[in-house]
Amino acid sequence: MQTALSKIFAGARDGVTDTQGEFGTLLSLSPLSVKLDEDPTPLEPDELVKLNPTSWRPEDVGKKVALLSCSNGQYLLLGVVG
Repeated sequence: MQTALSKIFAGARDGVTDTQGEFGTLLSLSPLSVKLDEDPTPLEPDELVKLNPTSWRPEDVGKKVALLSCSNGQYLLLGVVG
């Protein structure tokens, strides 16, 4: 069990090395869609991982969000910033 958990955590750490903070606009919750400030093309749902999926509300759509760009090609969606 310990070995399996170690592999999972190692994979998670590998994905967040060399990260870069970015900002975008939350376009929709279902399907999850965010348009980065620096890129006009919205990110696909499989490119986004929500940090706390239970705290998102429909009122958050259209607000500015903070993301971490990960080396595994995904973005960790941290939350609403304004």
